[in-house]
Amino acid sequence: MKQCFVTSALFFLSILMLSFDAVSQNNVDTQCVNCHKKEVQQWKGSHHFHAMAHANTADVLAEFDGITFQKDETVFQLRQREKEYLIDIIEPSGQRTEYKVAYTFGYYPLQQYAFSAGNGKLQFLPFAWDSREQSQGGQRWFDLHPDQQANDPFHWTQMGQNWNQMCADCHTTNFEKRYDQHTKTYQSTYSAVNVSCQACHGEPQQHLAWAAGNTDISNKGFAQNIGKKTPLFYQQADRKMQPAAPLQASQQIEVCASCHARRTQLADRTGPMDFSQHFQGALLTPELYHVDGQVWDENYVWGSFLQSKMYQAGVTCTNCHNPHSGELVLPANQTCTQCHNAETYDKTEHHQHAANSAGSQCVDCHMPATTYMQIDPRRDHSFRVPRPDLSVKTVAPNACNACHQDKSATWAKQQVERWYPASSHRNLDHFSLAFQAADQGVPSASEQLTRIAQDNQLPDIVRASAIERMENYPDRNSLVAIVRAIRDDEPLKRQATIAATAQYPLADRFRILSPLLTDQHMPIRANAARALAPMLTLPHAAQLSADQKTQLEQALDSYRQMQLYNADRGFAHTNLGNLALAMGDSQAAEQYFKTAIDVEPIYAPAYVNLAEVYRRAGNEPQVRAVLEQALAVQPEEASVHYALAMSWVRSGSKDKALLSLKQAVDNAQEEINYLYTYGLLLQDQGQYQVASTYLHRALTQSPANPDVHYTLVQNYLMLKDYDNALYFAQQLSQLLPGNPQIQQLVQQIGVMKRTQF
Repeated sequence: MKQCFVTSALFFLSILMLSFDAVSQNNVDTQCVNCHKKEVQQWKGSHHFHAMAHANTADVLAEFDGITFQKDETVFQLRQREKEYLIDIIEPSGQRTEYKVAYTFGYYPLQQYAFSAGNGKLQFLPFAWDSREQSQGGQRWFDLHPDQQANDPFHWTQMGQNWNQMCADCHTTNFEKRYDQHTKTYQSTYSAVNVSCQACHGEPQQHLAWAAGNTDISNKGFAQNIGKKTPLFYQQADRKMQPAAPLQASQQIEVCASCHARRTQLADRTGPMDFSQHFQGALLTPELYHVDGQVWDENYVWGSFLQSKMYQAGVTCTNCHNPHSGELVLPANQTCTQCHNAETYDKTEHHQHAANSAGSQCVDCHMPATTYMQIDPRRDHSFRVPRPDLSVKTVAPNACNACHQDKSATWAKQQVERWYPASSHRNLDHFSLAFQAADQGVPSASEQLTRIAQDNQLPDIVRASAIERMENYPDRNSLVAIVRAIRDDEPLKRQATIAATAQYPLADRFRILSPLLTDQHMPIRANAARALAPMLTLPHAAQLSADQKTQLEQALDSYRQMQLYNADRGFAHTNLGNLALAMGDSQAAEQYFKTAIDVEPIYAPAYVNLAEVYRRAGNEPQVRAVLEQALAVQPEEASVHYALAMSWVRSGSKDKALLSLKQAVDNAQEEINYLYTYGLLLQDQGQYQVASTYLHRALTQSPANPDVHYTLVQNYLMLKDYDNALYFAQQLSQLLPGNPQIQQLVQQIGVMKRTQF
């Protein structure tokens, strides 16, 4: 009987494996459907299922045949030929080229179309189909990026709209990019054309063996547990939430984060659990998030969710979302009141809005939406309490004014205070104040950042973001926080210490960061090695032991491999060029920067850094030649104009430098360094009134910047405007208290004002 069972089990397993081996790319669910019909059916209605599909009549939603568009003097004619979808692109020269639409991309609220551009490269049509109902403004084509020029990274011809590098990894299963930098070709592959079962659950063989009766296999044959940590939470009398069952270990957040996060990919993934090894997640930087952590750019949930109390308590994605359909587990507010008491929170007395009106839904106040791609609203997952009082103090938005756009933040603050006079959130200290101070260069911000970095009541991503901002504050307080973060179990904080130590002397930086060279996470090892790479050059190399040298070299090899994975982008070769420069190899750096320009001709930093190679060689004519080459493709790139201005200054042509600096400030009107430098040069040339204008603009961007204050003092002294000179000197004294030179300056200006010297 036992032998019969084994034989039957092996037969059942062979049937399942046959099904798996025979599965087609469009039907990867076949291996799972025998046992999981309900889950597979739910998945077939999901965004994961529709993430990508071969272009065919079943999946193309748009009206295609006979459609004509024009963009940048280029004409796009869309047509069908039997079952094929084609695009005729007619260049301004009149040249017509036929391209085949290979894939649909997404399905709601918009659908994009990828076409084969040759050499294995797929690009996206610049027009998308609005798949919403006509009553909602849908069922139409629209230009996704109507204002972008051909030199914009997200123009349809550029790498920002390239499927192989930007999109395929998250819209297919087991994607491998396979880019050959020598031939500039792709041989990209995937195992399933969409986000299939394997994308989240991993390889099925062990699970199939378990299903066939091999009970010795743990965790049902999966390499990771991606279930909930607990079914739900309940609210105690003190309103604190407790799990209904003990929390169990789960890797669900890490698995979801590999796609639902703003991150840089560093290698092809080898399984669902690769987030911390093959990706580097973004922290709460000013380019991506508002100072209070609310989303600004397209950040894909993870960075928001890590800030939330829900995440801290053990809530996972599937406590709220069906893992296979992606839909909410219950309608609207009922999803929230699984855990939060409906009698307390789903009431007008709590949300202060009429039932079933805008503002009565939990998400209206606690998950405000930001719209991307013109028609795709996505909700912030930090589940924050609306804080219009912070909007008054910072530039952060708030949920109240998102709806009441005709009202001020002060109005919203006063309204919230009337509604909730005893709220514990009222005037509660918040990390946004410290982040704003640090982003504006306030000298006292260091103490606040240090406190945040070591506050274990705050989310790790907030603490890591505070550490990263310590880069401009290399003082004793910061050093204590950085050293503690190096030893922290949380990789985000260890990652942040690399940027935080950028201004430390190399030997000190090595002592601080060297433990990271053997970190368990590859991106941390590699980036630490990049920071410490000059230690391999003389005279520093003599200070290293054989083991230290080996660790550094091995981690540096990982850094190089990370960059080579992105060899289809200019930034990767530019990073390698910067590494070569740091190690004293100007010849290699020059070649890397030239390769970056060849790979991605619009990538301005490659030109600027190539010019730096020539500057170090004392060849200013070559510096300017490279920068003029850059301006030919990026005529409005402020960094290029600024670098050109500095070359003219070094060559003694300050009149030409002023012209280039004016271009820089006109094209980057909030860049303090350009504004400040322009003001300095105007002052140097005796144009004091004009200099004041630009120095004040710099001060607007960085109100607590001591350098700008001091330069304004000098500028007003030259104008014999002693009132303003004294005012800014006194402001400087408050910024840098106890500085005897500044105190003396204030006294001197006071005398000058009284005597009109």
